Amino acid sequence: MNILFLGPPGSGKGTQAKQLAEKLSLQHLSTGDAFREAIGNKTPLGVEIKSYVDSGRLVPDELVSRVVFEKIQQSGKSASFLLDGYPRTVDQAKALDDFAKHEKMALDAILLFDVPATDLIKRLTARRQCPKCKEVFNLVTRPPKVKDTCDACSTPLMQRADDQESVIKERLDIYERQTAPIIDFYKGRPGFHKINAAQSVEKVFSDMVEALKGK
Repeated sequence: MNILFLGPPGSGKGTQAKQLAEKLSLQHLSTGDAFREAIGNKTPLGVEIKSYVDSGRLVPDELVSRVVFEKIQQSGKSASFLLDGYPRTVDQAKALDDFAKHEKMALDAILLFDVPATDLIKRLTARRQCPKCKEVFNLVTRPPKVKDTCDACSTPLMQRADDQESVIKERLDIYERQTAPIIDFYKGRPGFHKINAAQSVEKVFSDMVEALKGK
């Protein structure tokens, strides 16, 4: 089963992706992870990506797609995947359609994580990350057992610079302009489901599994 997650920053895609990938034995493909791996391994694609990242420029759609498609091809046609963070533009979505057709693959489910903007801001400003082991917590939905301390390694937690309210509002504006149009691109396709992601982590996961039944 090949699955695509859509939704704004803070909608819980990453948390749910990890759980679902484990439950269904899917390869969890995160664009950010793919970038970091390519850069770390100094592959030709990684070197090209690093030149954009280091100069503060946006990585072009074509290059983003190549990184994702390379990861899918490396896993083999028999492996199922979960795409988290890709596509982010309509051009990327069209490229994914072309790739899937060429590789004779299908998107079995497209899940849209729907959360009101006010809830997203509350969630993201409450997010805390461990600078050592990178574990992520949320003061609202997943607080640490000990205040401001990582459960895994006891390191003091920190708030990322991109989780400041002014930055979050800009990120949501970018999402609305650039990524939200993808919803119209996929809406109406077989396997498209809107998930109420404003609920508890457990309820969202339960609704998501229910939506995938029979796929």
